[in-house]
Amino acid sequence: MNTLLLSAESDLGLEIALIIAIAIVGVLIILVSLVALILRVKIFFSYWVTNREETEAGYTGGEAARSLLDELGYTDVQVKKAGFFSALLYGNHYNPKKKTVYLRASTLNRKNVTSVGLALQKVGIVVQDETGGAVKRRWRLQKLGVFGPLLFIPIVLVGVVLDFVFAGGGEITGFCSLGASVLGLSFFVVSLILTIFTMQVEKRANATALELMASHNFLTESEREKIRKVFKTYILAYFADFLITLLEIIRFILKIVLEVVASNSAGKK
Repeated sequence: MNTLLLSAESDLGLEIALIIAIAIVGVLIILVSLVALILRVKIFFSYWVTNREETEAGYTGGEAARSLLDELGYTDVQVKKAGFFSALLYGNHYNPKKKTVYLRASTLNRKNVTSVGLALQKVGIVVQDETGGAVKRRWRLQKLGVFGPLLFIPIVLVGVVLDFVFAGGGEITGFCSLGASVLGLSFFVVSLILTIFTMQVEKRANATALELMASHNFLTESEREKIRKVFKTYILAYFADFLITLLEIIRFILKIVLEVVASNSAGKK
């Protein structure tokens, strides 16, 4: 009897510790999310400034990308306008499978500093695609990374419903909801891996693009400096996204452990 009481007290103490840990991680998620929001606002403001400034060279984003690709020998890589859903989900991007740089209409057709800078950054990804596999790995994970986290809540709800169905009026074990949570958690792990690949690819592409801008005179030195700041803020925003996803994974793992401990505790009573 004393052993059962000590075991119950131990489980209760562990449950309380897990609840506190989950609360702390939740607060950290909120704080990092605020930092990420500030960075996104900074990116938006930088866009607003550089979008109002036409380049001295007079290239549109599409013209600059096409010209640089031809000069570098990538004549087989196309530059096209991104479709509505493609632009919504991926923005300006390079599809290594189709060997095509897709640009939003505003990036493709305008002669401002932002348009040229972002278009040439995608050329930097094309160059990187020829020298490493990170670009292709990121592309394979991208669709699952975009849609995976959105499936988390429906999957967990299905698990809860199945628990009620299989219980059949008896005791609800929570086995299905636990399994669904683990499955949903895997989507966040994929998102974390995708974010790591994205930071790796984008950082290298930024450096490559800035070097190419300097050697091919698409942008002046002052224009390049403005784009450099935009690139830097983007990387910081990606890092904030990485931290948020990592904290989300930690929080869900803690919740799963809490659910298991609570289930074991209930079984001992």
